[in-house]
Amino acid sequence: MKREYEQIREKVFSMQEEILAGIADCVNIDSVKGEEEPGAPYGKGPKAALDYALSLGEKLGLKSANVDDRAGYVEIGDGEEMVAALGHLDVVPVGDLSEWVSPPFEATIRDGKMYGRGVLDDKGATIGAFYGLKILKELGLPIKRRIRVIFGTDEENGSSCVQHYVSSGQEIPVMGFTPDAEYPLIYFEKGITHATVGKKGLSQGPIEVLSFAGGVAQNVVPKDCKLVLKGEQKAILKHLAGKEGVTAKLEDGNTVIEAVGKNAHGSTPQLGVNAITRLLLAMEEEDIRAIGGDFQTVATCIREKVGSETNGESLQVHFLDEETGETTVNLGIVSFTEEEVYFTLDIRFPKNGSHADVTKALEALEEPYGLSVLRKGESKMLYVPQDSELVQKLMGVYRDMTGRDDKPMAIGGGTYAKEFPNMVAFGPCFEGDEDVIHAPNEGVSVERLILSIAISTAALYELAQ
Repeated sequence: MKREYEQIREKVFSMQEEILAGIADCVNIDSVKGEEEPGAPYGKGPKAALDYALSLGEKLGLKSANVDDRAGYVEIGDGEEMVAALGHLDVVPVGDLSEWVSPPFEATIRDGKMYGRGVLDDKGATIGAFYGLKILKELGLPIKRRIRVIFGTDEENGSSCVQHYVSSGQEIPVMGFTPDAEYPLIYFEKGITHATVGKKGLSQGPIEVLSFAGGVAQNVVPKDCKLVLKGEQKAILKHLAGKEGVTAKLEDGNTVIEAVGKNAHGSTPQLGVNAITRLLLAMEEEDIRAIGGDFQTVATCIREKVGSETNGESLQVHFLDEETGETTVNLGIVSFTEEEVYFTLDIRFPKNGSHADVTKALEALEEPYGLSVLRKGESKMLYVPQDSELVQKLMGVYRDMTGRDDKPMAIGGGTYAKEFPNMVAFGPCFEGDEDVIHAPNEGVSVERLILSIAISTAALYELAQ
């Protein structure tokens, strides 16, 4: 291990109690997004976390700056160029409090782990980086570039905080990383298209659809789907009898069909079982024609263009790249109301795909099915070549400080790194760590958290050379 890395590691571990206390003070702030108020565009909680971080930076002797109450940064050094770590201080809601062993906004250490909402995502790594800057300053290690820790307060709801940082003319780092994912390093993140496909209004066919709904989010494989048809539909009830994962029964004089699947993240739909497609594929074609109307249109489109596939072949959006993987498609939500009939698609593609190709394929649904793209959102892909200076430096630090020879990863998910050019996701989770991000009892091993802070500090030092 490099002598400088050894110095950094020893200093970080010697300051463990102080670092944990600083993280705990931030975790104890309920920074879930709230109602906009004067001076608090994302609500009181995120603003309180921002104020805490700025005051901590000043306490640690770091240059601190508030970016319009949406983001902030702390910094050391005097070079013309700047490198950065990018984190966030807002958190997702805690959910059912009864599932938490200890209060989510009271950081608790038990059995060698620190618990609390945000301790892993992303307050632990972000506040830890503040102490990393203090340590580099105290050690007096020579750096040629300034080092900045940039922190936003709206990452969990679209990253408008860092988008504002950019649009307001703040300095862009020449390279950097976000400690908001996993080790060893993520050099590629797929491009993502979120599309809502359907039509305005609801046209009924011979059999009236009283309700048809499934899914909770466009980026989650739906676990439940329910179709309610008016009256007793004997043929449909007969055809669905005994179908796996599907129940059909007469209830209050109407035909009720329910399908149960298995949740998975939209970036890995192959790991789940889609309840919407399970229901529609279980039905006979003659049943779908008998129902008619918009139900027939949507059901036929989904059966023909999505079906049981998760790679987008039938939809004509299948791209395969040896380095960065293949397309994934998740059918997330289906909804029938008097105002609108629609379903959502989460489409993620490797580096040989494009948003233009995906848009063309979606627009091609209009002629055969009469369905159009009602709403669409796009997230650009991230690709930093594995032989780049950034990737090589970060991987060198990781290997030197862990003794491991893991390879950089390409993923279907998206991180904060997309907000800046020449930035990747780097830590703080290690292979084998329990996936508790956004879950009850979010927690992290204290030893691994401190090691991660040592790695990120050494990485910032290396990038500043």
